[in-house]
Amino acid sequence: MSKKLIAAVFGLSLLAAACGDSGTSASTATTTAPPTTAAPTTTAADEMAADEAPADDMMAPTSPASISADDQTGDGTTVTVASVDLPSDGFIVVHADNGGSPGPILGWSDLLPAGVSSNVVVTLNTAISADATVWPMAHVDANSNGVYEFMPPDVTTDVPAKTAADKVAVLPISYTVG
Repeated sequence: MSKKLIAAVFGLSLLAAACGDSGTSASTATTTAPPTTAAPTTTAADEMAADEAPADDMMAPTSPASISADDQTGDGTTVTVASVDLPSDGFIVVHADNGGSPGPILGWSDLLPAGVSSNVVVTLNTAISADATVWPMAHVDANSNGVYEFMPPDVTTDVPAKTAADKVAVLPISYTVG
């Protein structure tokens, strides 16, 4: 072997030894993803701040989930979801309409267990004052702390649950105030 090759192998060996697992090492290396040619298409319900989300290996399962609710009439302070099937503990979040998609959050349920929950009544923090479309959406308690934490853009910890088809588990319903 040439002296340059031996020196390179020796240098790499020293580097590998220096990077070995001492149990307390911290990585400062960064990687750069290859450039993309087009921005991914997302909806407000799909967006999540990467720096506030739990690591994937610590996040509760987000799918498959399903939700069903009927159009309803009420005093504008509650919305009832007929059924929700959650892959992990979570919440039902009721969103106002934002031009045909989920908008601002009106309220959320107490923590629901994984599996099927029926006739879930969500008390709204912001009452519905006139006939409207509202969007009940399933969310998972991503960090498993039992506290609802999804107030975009600042807090996006508890993420929307996804269907088996990888779509957000949400549906529009007509709400008549009366």
